[in-house]
Amino acid sequence: MTLAEFLHPIRSSPKREQVVAALYFFKHHEGRSFASVDEIRKGLVKANIPRSRNANLSDVLARLIPLVDRMGAGHWRITKTGEAHVKESLALADASPQVQEDVSLLSRLAQSVEDETVREYVEEAIRCLQIGARRAAVVFLWSGVVHDIRERVWAKGKSSIEEQLKRRNPKAKFRRKDDFAYVKDVLLIELTGDLGIFEKSERKRLGEALDLRNDCGHPVKYRPGEKKVSSFIEDLLQVVFGASD
Repeated sequence: MTLAEFLHPIRSSPKREQVVAALYFFKHHEGRSFASVDEIRKGLVKANIPRSRNANLSDVLARLIPLVDRMGAGHWRITKTGEAHVKESLALADASPQVQEDVSLLSRLAQSVEDETVREYVEEAIRCLQIGARRAAVVFLWSGVVHDIRERVWAKGKSSIEEQLKRRNPKAKFRRKDDFAYVKDVLLIELTGDLGIFEKSERKRLGEALDLRNDCGHPVKYRPGEKKVSSFIEDLLQVVFGASD
């Protein structure tokens, strides 16, 4: 979700509503607990919110207290009162702290991912988490992970890939990138070990994540809990994307 999408329902509302909602978005969707007047303005302008470029946002923010707090060096943050106000005005579901943390982590990841396909999958996972669709979030994030892993494996060269595949299956052939469609995810994970991409403990985490993905990707009654999905996200962020938080 972008700031433009988040603010769309209040595009015609008073500037004070847009400003406090922007601070809410920065905190819960981008992991920024505070922002400067200039950062808020740039966000509103980028989101194409009318009359934002020349608005006196310093005055708007001063009049928003106690929905916001003034911090040092001209920075502002949203308060608990402000968060409750935004939730009410935008009719937001009351997400748990764990879900908010997962959304924040994935949002930061999405900003840093250069590969457009991977970034789109991560963004889809974020949108699913925000509406409580945990199974869908798992499936989308895993799809992005697989795409990223395939790119790393492909970088090792098709001859090296085919050589390692034939060790496991003498009839295996790998001539082009599209042949990944015939390499099952479990074998792809094993290949990362053969090619020196992931160590044993990392492959174990990936195998556990794949098990959850398979449980979520088939029409069964299983519904993963928040802690299960959070662990899934944490493992993939650390193992595949190198995130430390």
